Amino acid sequence: GAVLSITGPASFLGDPEKKTLEMYVEDINATGGVNGQKLQLIVYDDGAKASEALTFAKRLVDEDKIVAMVGGSTTGSTLAMIPVFEEAQIPFISLAGAIQIIQPVRKWVFKTPHTDTMACEKIFGDLNRRNLKTIAIISGADAFGKSMRDQCVAVAPKAGITIAHEETYGPSDTDMTPQLTNIKGNAGVQAVVNTGFGQ
Repeated sequence: GAVLSITGPASFLGDPEKKTLEMYVEDINATGGVNGQKLQLIVYDDGAKASEALTFAKRLVDEDKIVAMVGGSTTGSTLAMIPVFEEAQIPFISLAGAIQIIQPVRKWVFKTPHTDTMACEKIFGDLNRRNLKTIAIISGADAFGKSMRDQCVAVAPKAGITIAHEETYGPSDTDMTPQLTNIKGNAGVQAVVNTGFGQ
């Protein structure tokens, strides 16, 4: 089973994820499947809405009778689905980034990308190499944006980074002019870190 954000504000993640899963299933089935059994992929589009993801997760367990789950293009969708797959004891491999997906450790939940904590550490390492120590953070108001913001704030002191200013934006916002104007007004800011993925 797969619940992906094929449409909506995270479609740049979900659409290629869907195509990749379809290619893997096709390749695996072309070489005999798994232990001689062909894989069947059932995909639902949550449109990056956690409530839709939850509905589809329940359908995958109750009606489709899946044996494994890959998906959750976004942190919000993934977090909504975790209880369903934990209760059903079905392996759930998330494609989303927030550390809360795997911390605390859960028996049935895994994720493929690096955590948002690791991303912050890498970004701050790069900023240090460039001698940029004072930053502004502009973060998405979605689950991933909030999580990555929190992780960056937590690791900043250890990395020697000062966060001088913060702004936020909504998942469907397309113009950040007001936030960037506010950041520009802070003379000490040397770099801007976007903790999220917006349009």
